[in-house]
Amino acid sequence: MKLYTLLSLCLISTLHAADPAWLSTGEFQWQSSPPLIGPAADASDPDVALKDPTMVFHEGKWHLFATHRRASGKVDMQYLCFADWKDAGKATRHTLEFHDQYHCAPQVFFFTPHQKWYLIYQLADERRAPKMGPFFSTTSTLADPKSWTQPQPMIETLPEGGDKIRWIDFWVICDATKAHLFYTSDDGHFWRRETALSKFPLGWSKPELLLKDTKDELFEASHTYKLKGRDQYLTLIEAMRPGQRYYKAWLADKLEGPWKPLAATRDHPFASTANVSQKEPWTTSVSHGELIRSSNNETLEVDPANLRFVFQGVDAEGYQAQKYGSIPWQIGILDLQMSHLEQSLNSIVFPTLDIQEVDVGEATSYLQIKSREFQMAKPAGLNLVGRYDEKSSAAKISLNAENISYREALEEIARQSGMRLTLFQKGAVLSPKSEKVPENPWQDRQKTEP
Repeated sequence: MKLYTLLSLCLISTLHAADPAWLSTGEFQWQSSPPLIGPAADASDPDVALKDPTMVFHEGKWHLFATHRRASGKVDMQYLCFADWKDAGKATRHTLEFHDQYHCAPQVFFFTPHQKWYLIYQLADERRAPKMGPFFSTTSTLADPKSWTQPQPMIETLPEGGDKIRWIDFWVICDATKAHLFYTSDDGHFWRRETALSKFPLGWSKPELLLKDTKDELFEASHTYKLKGRDQYLTLIEAMRPGQRYYKAWLADKLEGPWKPLAATRDHPFASTANVSQKEPWTTSVSHGELIRSSNNETLEVDPANLRFVFQGVDAEGYQAQKYGSIPWQIGILDLQMSHLEQSLNSIVFPTLDIQEVDVGEATSYLQIKSREFQMAKPAGLNLVGRYDEKSSAAKISLNAENISYREALEEIARQSGMRLTLFQKGAVLSPKSEKVPENPWQDRQKTEP
């Protein structure tokens, strides 16, 4: 039998959704870096753009692959290797000589069953049928751009609908038994195929339509990730609005879906000029980007508590180029910002805490009392809801620490009791890990508040 308790927390100000509260609220605030990598000068065939970044951190260095577009119209991929993002623009650029026509939009990951690195991308060849589709190359030596195998097709049949239907921006992610291939078709459709891990990179099923909208609202550059520590997946898809690009987000409990909107409207986006701060404005678009992963393998895990989004951007003037191929895209990084709630929890620092063998409710009550000693403003009257099962109810908390923040103390209580701590706009929830991420208990109240 579960015991429900409600404890008042005294925090500092009117607060917003905290990370990982975005799992329920879909509220994101980002800080953009300056442009880190841009077109490189070349006297014979100057660069126009470097775009569509994908990367892994391996053996102390970043290994980045991106689409390289030149003034002549030639489109291929480049590889850059560097230890620090501040030096990315100085890195030597290696063009991958895969094909003499067109290959772009890469994805890189380590496929554990084969003990090889895979590069997934789209390739166009007028001599083939279909003329454009998903291809792959492999290597055992990531740092050697000449070691990749020659392109091989993943699917050799036309997409459903024949040559009138486009497919673009191919993306692979695996669960315990299957590989999943996601892509869009530049017409408001989001697709998925699957194959057994033993058959990867071949043996794909017929496509399944996952999401449908207008072209502008559901465009291209879909990327899907596993959320570390949770049985949840996050999909990001690029959309268009007048004069700019931006990103939307959906959540699902499994890769097959259903995909539920998280931040999926123009007014409530994953990342756009509406929720991105720039110290020196350089872009009006958040376009084709990838989250930095916490692992390099085929599961594509990202840490929901530390989201970083590497993206292509351009200013308003550059976006108005006569042809899409002439837009001078550059690459930058978005960092997810701490919420007001997180800042408040971090700002209350206890010089000493001494809690010995008490239950969860007693421990959190003690924090409440001690926090009043360090309060600098009128309490906001936020709440902590504790939902206990038999295991967590029986837990005994001991915590002896110096200079520990309110948030760190709550996280330690959650760890010792085997519970999950989730932060919301009006408070926090301690709940058993055996349950799904809790819904916001203050959601209805928030909707009616001014």
